[in-house]
Amino acid sequence: MGSGTPDRRIALAVALSALIHAAIMWLPQVHLPHTEILLPPLTAKLEPLPKPAAKPLPKPAPKPRRASPSKLATKPASRVKEPNNTIAGTPEPASLPAIEAVPDIAAASAVEAVSAVAAVSAEEAQPAATMVEEPEAAYPLPRHAQLAFSVYKGLDNFQIGTLNQQLEISGDEYTLKAVTKTMGLAKLFKNYQLTQTSHGKSGKQGLQPETFEEEKINDNDKQNIKATFDWMSQKLLFSQGGETALPAGAQDMLSIFYHLSQLPMNREIIPLAVSNGKKLEKYELGVGPEEEIITPMGKLRALHLRKLHAKGESGFEIWLGLEYRLLPVKYLLIEPSDEVAGEIVITSIRTAD
Repeated sequence: MGSGTPDRRIALAVALSALIHAAIMWLPQVHLPHTEILLPPLTAKLEPLPKPAAKPLPKPAPKPRRASPSKLATKPASRVKEPNNTIAGTPEPASLPAIEAVPDIAAASAVEAVSAVAAVSAEEAQPAATMVEEPEAAYPLPRHAQLAFSVYKGLDNFQIGTLNQQLEISGDEYTLKAVTKTMGLAKLFKNYQLTQTSHGKSGKQGLQPETFEEEKINDNDKQNIKATFDWMSQKLLFSQGGETALPAGAQDMLSIFYHLSQLPMNREIIPLAVSNGKKLEKYELGVGPEEEIITPMGKLRALHLRKLHAKGESGFEIWLGLEYRLLPVKYLLIEPSDEVAGEIVITSIRTAD
């Protein structure tokens, strides 16, 4: 019995402890539903939130935005009546009146679009102006031209031959032919004749040769060469064999002298790629000042250009007649020793359009 009493006490203590712990653990579960029950008022508090959110939207929006379309509506009306708008080059009368019917935000974006169009139109107007100025600055080539020259040996005024050049332009095609031959006593010592022919396209960009042919007769010796300008494949083909890359604006030994009149002369150096029928060379022509030269046609105003060449290389100088559409009026042929091999001076010019 003595031992049983403690056991009962222990059992009772354990039972009481279990009840106390159970009660402690159950109490928070009882309070949790009350906290969850408080959630529905939160949803009730969310209901009035749209009301203050809706109030600021109509108040600031109508006042400034309704004032801007009215101002914009008056501006297009004045621009429709007055042909000279403040924004040049934009078709505003057709687009701006529609701003009155669109929402405020769309009207603001439309104004930005109109200003953007005006800026683009202003930028596009600049190259259009330069395109208009180019034909004024360039000297248009005549449709038909015949130029006659006297060929002198060195600078001693001893005439040894003649040079005749003929230009024919039909549609967008041109043909250039030049014949140089000895005459008089010079012909007794050497029968020399050089015939050069250039054919290709003619346009606003100048001459674009397609073929260049040269026939040289030196006493009983005759030589023929030909160069083909294949612009599609960008290759220059030589009749004697071989080919090379064809750069844009390349010329031949004859077309270059007429192509120069179509180039701007406001530069100190004009780079050009030129073929003599056997190879392609890079030329640099230095633009000199205006000069007055003496010719059988009298005094002529001319623009002086010279090929820049290194020592030991041949070169030439050319004068373009300012009173004759920048057609060639004088040549100087320079040997690799820097001595003047010949002088070619204009004697007559005939042009027709």
